[in-house]
Amino acid sequence: MAGGVRFAVAALALLVVLPSAVVADEFKVIPSLALSEGYNDNILYSTSDTISSWVTTISPGLALTNRTEKTDLMLSALVDVLRYHGESNYNSENQYYKGRLGYTFSPRGSVQAEGGWSRDYQPDRDIYRTGIALTNTQRDRTYAGLTGNYVLTERLSAGASYFFEKDNYDAPDVSDLTGNQFSAGLSYNLGLATKGRWNAGYASYRFTSQDTNSVWSTVGIEHRYHELWSVIVDVGGRFARTKYTVRELQFVPPFFPVPVTVEKTSEVWSGLVKASLNYTGEKATGSLSAVYDLAPASGLNGAAQRTSFVLDVRYRLTYEFSTALSTGYFLNYAAAGDYGTGSVDEAMIFVIPSVRYEFNKDIYLEALYNYSTTDYNNTDSSAQRNLVYLRFYVQYPLFE
Repeated sequence: MAGGVRFAVAALALLVVLPSAVVADEFKVIPSLALSEGYNDNILYSTSDTISSWVTTISPGLALTNRTEKTDLMLSALVDVLRYHGESNYNSENQYYKGRLGYTFSPRGSVQAEGGWSRDYQPDRDIYRTGIALTNTQRDRTYAGLTGNYVLTERLSAGASYFFEKDNYDAPDVSDLTGNQFSAGLSYNLGLATKGRWNAGYASYRFTSQDTNSVWSTVGIEHRYHELWSVIVDVGGRFARTKYTVRELQFVPPFFPVPVTVEKTSEVWSGLVKASLNYTGEKATGSLSAVYDLAPASGLNGAAQRTSFVLDVRYRLTYEFSTALSTGYFLNYAAAGDYGTGSVDEAMIFVIPSVRYEFNKDIYLEALYNYSTTDYNNTDSSAQRNLVYLRFYVQYPLFE
């Protein structure tokens, strides 16, 4: 909880020191509450001896936003109180705190800072972002980022960003992670709703017993057509160097085997592809993304080559009713010695259809089904999970 307290204190300090011009145009305080009841047939996402349970989740939240001509401030806090019926050992209270401050310092340039802290316990906490499921151990996550953009000429613009993340797990068999990422890029307007792109960066991932450092670069294109469709494609490469330690037997005269710690280094060149197709219509919205890149496998003591395909679609049937589908595929792969001593070979698929009824812009009722499956190819085992729940959400904006 200490991280959450620190964040709350920093948020209050930020409000105090903001110039008077900031507290003006569009200030809102938005309390919210979500209530859900669901059934999970594999609450630990395990490969055997599965445990099922009805789950009640109560999620109070509070958000603060303030927008002016030059600034955009957001602070939020959310708690998920989970209660497993008949399996109270797995009850938990997840906490999420985050903030963002954007500043437009001229018609040509802007900067944005963000940060947050969270504490969670669920094994599937990152599964729809990374494809990786872990044990139900406590994790404290801290992150911070800084982004800047500047228009150099009528056609040319530049951007740069830095992102820090730190994951601490309360379990000796799960690896902590500290990551630092730097990137910079240029965008050039080619005309006909088309932009050329160049990006390059550096990433450092430190795990419990190994470090991976990499540099990368891509070139790409961004195109918008019919005002409804847009496509982005970036292609390039990455070079990664990993330092790790292993225990080996060395023979010392007169031929006695002695266990020693040896530091090793691996170097890997790999391709890098990021592509997305987006649609924004009057009744329907959708996005399809495909990524092949090196990514940190938080909790698994190493990085992995991640291949992912994710489709998100939402369609409004009437003003009140809408339906949505989210589905995706993740493959995390690393051979032993590529990015450390361990190997990873996990393929995960999820399918999440849902329907929503909106009473108004602040209140809705949602029904959702979630199917997830992961094949652990190294151990020739798999995990499946079915989850269905009903969720009621209400918020009440103040000072509108």
